[in-house]
Amino acid sequence: LRIKNMDLAGAFQRWRENAVDCRRMKKVVRNVSVRIGNLELVGAFDLWRDNAAEYRRVAKVAGKVLLHFQNSELAGAFQRWSENVSESLRMVSVMTKVSSRIKNVQIFRAFQRWGENVSELRRMVSVMTKISFRIRNVQLAGAYHRWSENAAQSGRMASVMSKIVLRIQNV
Repeated sequence: LRIKNMDLAGAFQRWRENAVDCRRMKKVVRNVSVRIGNLELVGAFDLWRDNAAEYRRVAKVAGKVLLHFQNSELAGAFQRWSENVSESLRMVSVMTKVSSRIKNVQIFRAFQRWGENVSELRRMVSVMTKISFRIRNVQLAGAYHRWSENAAQSGRMASVMSKIVLRIQNV
């Protein structure tokens, strides 16, 4: 019994050591993955910091250039150029709106003409259908009239023939 317990105790001891090693390895893997993620963040942060520094430098230079323009003789010319650009942009905007309205009016007119043409086409189809029925009825009326005359004449001839046959039989 003691030997069995010693075997079980040894197996348990190896399992516990293995479990401790697994926990330690998971912790190492977690730390490595955090470091790798932090490296990406550090790179992104460095890039942001460099861009922010460049932005501040450009803003400082632009401020100096603006101050120089304001204090120089070019300030008036620059102001007029700026006003002309603003006016040109406004005119382009106005002309774009006018152009779109003209296009919309043209599209509306074309749609109206299309609607009128569809109505006229429907009216013409209706008229042509009526005319076609009338032409067929006229043709049928003539044929019917000829048939009815022939039928009446055949009836008269049959009556005359029956009278002739009766006279011949009576003689």
